[in-house]
Amino acid sequence: MDQRSEKRQPLATLRSCALNATIRENENNKGAVFHTVTFARTYEDKDGRLQDSHSFSRSELLRVAKLADRSDDLIEDRRRELAVERTQDQAPSQEGRSDRFHNQSYGRNGPGLER
Repeated sequence: MDQRSEKRQPLATLRSCALNATIRENENNKGAVFHTVTFARTYEDKDGRLQDSHSFSRSELLRVAKLADRSDDLIEDRRRELAVERTQDQAPSQEGRSDRFHNQSYGRNGPGLER
């Protein structure tokens, strides 16, 4: 079974009462990671079965907006994690290095420019 046909678990599901935001992490054919968010409202139909709706009343909009904000924060944190992992995977081995930049810390202005 290839990666696209298998059902992938969500990265996260955020909830606020009957509303939820499901965040998924995907990879395109070039290997770039992207995220999608699906918003839903869960309700019980007349037969007692749980259903999802993707439309929201005016009174629910603020909670949807808050879920969107929390989703954005989570995705931004995940993107930082991925960047650190990518940097660690691409970093050359530090063993035996003796150049002048090894093990130096830099201020926000670069090497030797701290104020």
